[in-house]
Amino acid sequence: MKDLKIEYKDGKLIEFSIDGIQFNSVTAIGFTHELGGTMPSVSMSIPIGIGKSLVPASLSRENLQIIEK
Repeated sequence: MKDLKIEYKDGKLIEFSIDGIQFNSVTAIGFTHELGGTMPSVSMSIPIGIGKSLVPASLSRENLQIIEK
């Protein structure tokens, strides 16, 4: 995670994004990070309504990273 943006205006969540990926309909956000410690950890709750289904996002090749061992 390089960029985290949480924007509130008039008591309402306007934008919540991580590395340019925006998350809509978030109802709860948790963030922990110890200075000089572990990597940042973000948890979120997103409601899923009845009759709705999750659809995987299409992955663009530029968003994929190669992990070397």
